Amino acid sequence: MKNKLLIVEDDLLLGKSLVRFFSKEYDTTLTNTFASAKNAIMYEDFDVAILDVNLPDGEGTDLLPIIKNSPGNTEAIVVTAYPEVQMAVKTLKMGAFDYVNKPFELADLQLCVSNAMALRLAKQNLGAINAMKNRMSLDCIVGSSRVMNELKQQITLAAQSDETRVLISGETGTGKELVAEAIHMLSPRKERPFMSINSAGLPEQLVESELFGYEQGAFTDARKNKKGLIEMASGGTLFMDEIGDLPMSTQVKLLRFLENGTFYKLGATKETKVNVRIITATHRNLDTLVKEGKFREDLFFRLNVVNLRIPPLSQRGTDCVELAQHYLDKYIRKMNKQPMELTENDKRIILDYGWPGNVRELRNIMERTALFGSLPDLGAKKHNTAAPESAAELCCLKEIEKRHILSVYILSEKNKTKAANILGLSRLTLRKKLEEYGVDDPD
Repeated sequence: MKNKLLIVEDDLLLGKSLVRFFSKEYDTTLTNTFASAKNAIMYEDFDVAILDVNLPDGEGTDLLPIIKNSPGNTEAIVVTAYPEVQMAVKTLKMGAFDYVNKPFELADLQLCVSNAMALRLAKQNLGAINAMKNRMSLDCIVGSSRVMNELKQQITLAAQSDETRVLISGETGTGKELVAEAIHMLSPRKERPFMSINSAGLPEQLVESELFGYEQGAFTDARKNKKGLIEMASGGTLFMDEIGDLPMSTQVKLLRFLENGTFYKLGATKETKVNVRIITATHRNLDTLVKEGKFREDLFFRLNVVNLRIPPLSQRGTDCVELAQHYLDKYIRKMNKQPMELTENDKRIILDYGWPGNVRELRNIMERTALFGSLPDLGAKKHNTAAPESAAELCCLKEIEKRHILSVYILSEKNKTKAANILGLSRLTLRKKLEEYGVDDPD
């Protein structure tokens, strides 16, 4: 989607010329009066506005306070045929981005607009970063099982060094980006950008340009210079999800960047140097990919300095119930509905279900639960528990025992004494069983 440009110019010939010139790059709107410009600003979000000072029904500079309070946070460029130093100082004090005298060169005005667009984007990124800082912490990683508490400790330690590379492994849907964001927010780089890219989500030919950027004329559609995500994350963190799907050609270039901190944009003859922390993630076995010749061994060693493994939801004990209520509360608030608590039967169903799609699947199920007011039938999606023969049969029996004990424990409201009496176990035996299942609730 194109950025939006408002042109306020009462000289219709000049106005239409500007529209023709800028519409190649921006979604452009032309108004020629103070009233029409005010109406446009109040009801539409523009990235940049070019304001003529002398309008038939008012002064263009009087639009600056309106722009300042508009919903679009628009950057303004003031243009006039009557240049005065006092006017330039006044408009800048009123919040204008820049001041341009008529007659002007289109290239100069274009550069001014481009810089204003860049400033607005920077402000948006800063706002997004601040919002993320406020909401992102270890508290956002819901779960109190032993394995998750250990993971949170590892995240805290990994965050202390702002250079150490981290490889996050885990099944699809376990929340790898959430862990990467937590590392960033707990690190000394938290004031700088956090950028992310999914290596599996882009065509191979686009991955390199998205990562490293390109120079104008590098290829047919490269009409202007473009920064890549590595450069945009300068001083901060770049999270590369599904790193196992990174094309071999891009792996070579990434390895070179990791070794010396420099890279060439597409079409560039000069190196770019950037200080950025790389955090990667994968659901694939990189050791296997290396043996198959599909992933560079030297790159794997560079990335795998600290390895954090996120366990699947099926191995997190009663975390699934805690997460379910967390997401149910979230969607209830979002949909402005009455509070809803999971029933004991709901909790038993959630514990019995295998969650092959992990947290992502659970989140989607709870959104549906909030919408319809009841937990959907999960029976058809349960793991196959038909007992195989021999040694596998024992594993199945252990799984059945685990589910039964956890179900009774939840139904007993996590009262170990009560649950032990129901199960016919000693309290000590129950506590050891729960620890084995990854449940580390305080006594």
